[in-house]
Amino acid sequence: MTNFEIDDAYLVSITTHKVWYMKYDDTEEGLIEALRGAGRCSSTSSEDHPKFKALREQLSKDGYIAIQRGWWNGDTVTKPFTLNGKQFRVNETFPSAAAMSGHLKYML
Repeated sequence: MTNFEIDDAYLVSITTHKVWYMKYDDTEEGLIEALRGAGRCSSTSSEDHPKFKALREQLSKDGYIAIQRGWWNGDTVTKPFTLNGKQFRVNETFPSAAAMSGHLKYML
């Protein structure tokens, strides 16, 4: 059975904060709104560590997992493998990076 390894430091989620500005008409009112900062928007979210994302994509490409991009912790194992010595069987969930940390520590 194929074993994959990933450093525990990558079994985390990363907080991202994005800021963008709405576009205004080229009018005097639009310029005033832009100068006031009325169109400033932002969002904060979390995502898997980039190294974990790369592993997840590789596992999918090689046919080990089926990725579900619409929600967290929805990936499914399609071919058995081990990760850091922990065995994953067909139809098991392959969790997100942050959830994987606990999964590898506490699941048998």
